[in-house]
Amino acid sequence: MRKNMTMIRRIISLFFAFLFIMADGFYSKSVEGESILGLQSPEAIGEKKVLMVVVRFPDATPTTSMEALKKRVISGLNSYVKEQSYGLASIKSDFRGYVMLPDPLADYKVSPYNFKVDRKRVRKLIEDTMTAIEKETDFSLYDHMLIIPAVQTMPGKGYGMICYCANPGMLSGVTKKYVPRYETLRSKGGKEFKGGIFLGAENAHLGMFAHDYFHAIGGIQDDKRLVPCLYDFERQSDASAGTPSFEHHAVYMGFWDIMSQHLVKQGEPPPGLSSFTKIRLGWIKAHQSKILRPGETSDAFLSPLSRGGELIVVKIPLDDGTYYLVENRQPIGYDKVLPDSGILILKVNPDAYEGYGTVEVKSAGGARNFQNATYKLEVDNRNIFIDKKNNIAVIPLWKNKDNLGVLVTTPDHSADALKAATALQTLMEPSPGSSGSKKEKIIRDALTAFKSKDFAKSYAIAEAGIEGR
Repeated sequence: MRKNMTMIRRIISLFFAFLFIMADGFYSKSVEGESILGLQSPEAIGEKKVLMVVVRFPDATPTTSMEALKKRVISGLNSYVKEQSYGLASIKSDFRGYVMLPDPLADYKVSPYNFKVDRKRVRKLIEDTMTAIEKETDFSLYDHMLIIPAVQTMPGKGYGMICYCANPGMLSGVTKKYVPRYETLRSKGGKEFKGGIFLGAENAHLGMFAHDYFHAIGGIQDDKRLVPCLYDFERQSDASAGTPSFEHHAVYMGFWDIMSQHLVKQGEPPPGLSSFTKIRLGWIKAHQSKILRPGETSDAFLSPLSRGGELIVVKIPLDDGTYYLVENRQPIGYDKVLPDSGILILKVNPDAYEGYGTVEVKSAGGARNFQNATYKLEVDNRNIFIDKKNNIAVIPLWKNKDNLGVLVTTPDHSADALKAATALQTLMEPSPGSSGSKKEKIIRDALTAFKSKDFAKSYAIAEAGIEGR
């Protein structure tokens, strides 16, 4: 039995390897540069020098050890960036601390609500920090700066806001129609810094530091941050709902991207980024994507997003400028903390204001908490996504080694395609007493018909093979 299954797996792998080779022409003809994926940052590749400064206040006592902070913001952040970027980006840290600021905590404290953060206090904290270290620091040597207020902070307590990006971000004022820009910061001695600046309290989670670092390195294009917040700005700043919480404002995609929700559970590492944010950071290239238009029928076998590979994402552009991204999320690397795995479908509106639904997960489970968001061929109520208006149907397929298949077709063809895919998956499962060579031929014939878009024939072949076992 084990020998037969090994042979079947080889046949399936060789079959799809052949299909991928045949598809190379499609990829090269479709891709006319990275613009086919949309906006991508030119600033997030390579090693970035980050000045990290832990600041103290005369009237506040740190509660986190310096060693714990170093582990989180030096090795932890760099490890996260390296994995999420597939090795394309890294951080070289210059860590300083403690640096005493001249004024009490109350003079720097900010609101936990985005819309109410006092920009003057943000500037004061940064420029007082620069002044405190200006004699021994050449700020021109650094790409970005991280400032860590050494005080235990929760919403409205301690420093007030646990983590945020100042440049580009809070220094411009985060409102519905704000135009982000890189402000110039100056020490009292006249030294300047114009790079990205992000802040995180001593107890900030690794996912929070990473979230705001990605704002800083993503940059600005078309008057928007290339890497936007993916939670709801209005809800985050709704004081009537109580202190800000993920349950209240991470309503577009939950924990499927740390730009939406920094963590799944306290005490655990953050989850990985979605394909949208990785594309914006320039970490997914055009040759790692497959572009399919509404009305077309084609399959793709996607590498796990956390691991990366030759094919990572399917993009389906729509006539109104929005588009779908289809990705394969598996419990690998940082995605091990996610409560679900499978095919994830994102709807992207690149023209939306930041904080107003740039990306939405089309949740298979329908629940607002996104616990069962992925599509799975083996789960009856989560095995197909249909957008009738745009003539699109997306069906998850079976696994080929670590890669997970997905079929993009039309609603008219979806019923037959789903029946064929389900039968094929059943046929490829181990079964006692089945003849190896005979079963291999049936699988090969059913796969060939499926790839040729003759779903009725593929289903008939697969069903006959299942009945004859």
